[in-house]
Amino acid sequence: MFPIINIGPFAIQTSGFILIAALFMGIWIMGYFSKNLGTNGEVIENSILLGLIVGLISARAGFILQNPTALAGNPFAVFSLTPSMLNASFGIFVGVVTAFIFGQKKHLPLWPTLDTLTPLLILVFAGIHLSNFANGNGYGLPTDLPWGIQLWNETRHPVNLYVLVLISAYFIRTALHTKIFKNTGFIRSGTLFSLTLGVIGFITLISRSFVEEKVLIGSFDSWQLMGFALLVFGMAMIYHKGYKNQKHISVFISLGSNQDAEKNLGKAIDQIKASFKIRKSSNVYKTKDVISEDALSTFFNQVIEIDTDLSYIDLRTKLKAIERGFGRQQGNKKSVPLDLDILTYDNDVFYFHGKQIPDPNLIQYKYIVVPLGEIAPDFRHPASGVGVEDIIAQLSDKNAIQKLKEVENGFTT
Repeated sequence: MFPIINIGPFAIQTSGFILIAALFMGIWIMGYFSKNLGTNGEVIENSILLGLIVGLISARAGFILQNPTALAGNPFAVFSLTPSMLNASFGIFVGVVTAFIFGQKKHLPLWPTLDTLTPLLILVFAGIHLSNFANGNGYGLPTDLPWGIQLWNETRHPVNLYVLVLISAYFIRTALHTKIFKNTGFIRSGTLFSLTLGVIGFITLISRSFVEEKVLIGSFDSWQLMGFALLVFGMAMIYHKGYKNQKHISVFISLGSNQDAEKNLGKAIDQIKASFKIRKSSNVYKTKDVISEDALSTFFNQVIEIDTDLSYIDLRTKLKAIERGFGRQQGNKKSVPLDLDILTYDNDVFYFHGKQIPDPNLIQYKYIVVPLGEIAPDFRHPASGVGVEDIIAQLSDKNAIQKLKEVENGFTT
């Protein structure tokens, strides 16, 4: 074991160094992941920082409440960096609750935020076990296996190394599945985080079988009980999000046309209404073509909210079929009889077959966000939690947008 690292005249506690390194590496990867997902990385990092500060203070306070004589004769020991003077479980609980409350006050969406935290969770879990290995904590049962390690006068199972191998394999698998943390790799938000919780629970459940010193609740190891609970919760959430039939899913759809636009938008609404319940429908807006440089090319645009029980894949397929029925040619950006784009799918954040949800155009163009704000003034971006008014205020799109009112034989200003 190597509890102390000597660097010249300095002696550094290995466990603390490992935990800090794991934390900073996790936050760095999490920030990269957040940028790719479009979640609010700055607020997430602030939540983590606040949770860490409050958690450390609470861990020390919890230890002192449990051991009131610990400071006798040396009250300045309250500022000691000694890890043994921390009530870790109490500190973690208070820190997590504090970070959660702060995030909720900043309107962080729960499941996309938890997906963003996944690499941090994995690396901190690995860091804790590497730290335990350095200190000789959580040591294994005696064994005759050739890979046993010598510890406390016995050849023992290297339990922490078992955990490190398993969690490292899962980290590599997650990195590959998410294209090196560029997307979640799943359709429904929260699936990645739930899978990670389940894996951590499973590893804990198995690895604790080889640990000699157990913290018992009755005749059961408390950490194994926690691991089992995490495994069950993670699998239950994966089933709920990935396999259970969902009903009444709210979807915002953008409609656009630059060919016989008045007629086509009206007919498109009728066709959509035949298959889905339309909850809300905005006015029609006239805008300049944001792709073509032709100043005379204009689009009529509209945003609607529908209610569906279709999966994202099936919904997209159906909308593309409606587009083709209007003569839409895939890839033709100049002549667009009808364009139907899914802006949001429930509160999920994902990337599927080259399509990102929520649609990135949602925070770029007036022709989408202005009619969206008309029908959903309380809308918040599913990834970042930013309100629609703030999205409009931050737009770089300076093109004019004109609201049209529907009349008997067409549209007017």
